[in-house]
Amino acid sequence: MFWGISPALDLQKEYLRHGDEGAYELNFLVIGGTDARHLIKTLAQAYRHSRRYMNIFVVDGCTELVARQILLLSLALEKTNRCGLLDKTRRLMEVYGNLLLRPSTSRYLIAKARQLVGMVTNLEYMSCLLPSISLEQMKFRERDYMENLFNFWTTGNTNQFNACELWEHRIRHSLGVRYDNRAGVYDWDYHMRMKEVASQICFQEYKHFREHGVAFTWLETEVCRPNVSFAAGVYKCGDRYLHRGYLGDMVTSPYIAYGLNCEDKDMLKSTHGVNFKRATDISERNIMRMLYELENREKFDVNTLNLDSQQNLGAVVMSDLDVKISESGPEAPLHLREDRDTYIYVDFGKVHFLSLSALDHYPHKPQFQGLFHGVFVGHNMLPRIKPSVWSMARDDAFVIMESRKYMVELKRDEVKAYGEQIQQAAAAAQCEKTKSFNPEKDDFAKFVIKRRSESTDLST
Repeated sequence: MFWGISPALDLQKEYLRHGDEGAYELNFLVIGGTDARHLIKTLAQAYRHSRRYMNIFVVDGCTELVARQILLLSLALEKTNRCGLLDKTRRLMEVYGNLLLRPSTSRYLIAKARQLVGMVTNLEYMSCLLPSISLEQMKFRERDYMENLFNFWTTGNTNQFNACELWEHRIRHSLGVRYDNRAGVYDWDYHMRMKEVASQICFQEYKHFREHGVAFTWLETEVCRPNVSFAAGVYKCGDRYLHRGYLGDMVTSPYIAYGLNCEDKDMLKSTHGVNFKRATDISERNIMRMLYELENREKFDVNTLNLDSQQNLGAVVMSDLDVKISESGPEAPLHLREDRDTYIYVDFGKVHFLSLSALDHYPHKPQFQGLFHGVFVGHNMLPRIKPSVWSMARDDAFVIMESRKYMVELKRDEVKAYGEQIQQAAAAAQCEKTKSFNPEKDDFAKFVIKRRSESTDLST
């Protein structure tokens, strides 16, 4: 929950591996994408392909995930005329993967939440500011809950969301009698499982995340405000908001989506098993590249931007933080610009958020029959996929199913067993493998739907 357990994908690139390059419009269905990583990368790298219009339909397991995806998309689509590219990148990284935020990022999140309240309650206002995002196909009760959630975010640290206590409580509950030896648990999980599948993650940063819930750190920054976007089960009680605390991942970490590979191969250097760069640094470079390409629609050049590639933080030992929520009172509110020049104009694609019930109802709607050129299925949503869902995919559509390779808490037999579930789901969708799939080594299982060829064979 809150972040995915597989690297970000360019959905258009995946389709063009086997699909029709002459298509002028593409429709994708993302089920259980969780954190908007595929949406941002697909839009950012659209300029690398022939111009096509893309409709990306998104279904997720709960409204909290939809709200965070809207937040992350709105952050990515903001122009850099008010803050620099580096500040925008780190702000997105903090909101994405850190339980604690810098005060400046916290103020920004509160201001952004106020703006999102206006958008979710007035879709005309949203289409004016962010025409590339649509909530028109979500139910009113889900939009009402999202409004409630955004209103809770505007309270910041004044409404009893003590992120540090919630994280520690979850650690104590999950580890039980092993809590006093938790450092050994982190060490075991990393060296026996995580390092095998994600060696680019440094032990120091992984241990820091497991202990404090703060994944992305920089030498010149200090975090002390709660990331209220991680709250789950929020509801209003009088003048206060109650919540069910933090229910997200505490083991796999947010490094998987952006921190394992990079187009700049010098970022992946290592010496005697020690990485030259942290997964944090690689995530920063990848996200910065996507944000730059999304706004400028041209190749990202490291040398032109004079980025520092020589600093070696892979072996840095992080000091133990005195992790506390700052007790300062309400701050002066930050006001964001609210005009059409605030956001990047995307004229080549649109993201449509759907209700979870769409998986039950939309397969029976004529306009969705054979609509999608590609379908992505997250590991958490595969059990909810009914055979009727596949009727919405074209006969030549690609299907990508996320493996559980990076879920450290699972035993190897459980990872293999989930791989068998993927094979069964692919058989129900009448898919053919595009390459062999090993659930312990591959990030995804990739297929192509071939119903038409099968029916032709039967007729002959």
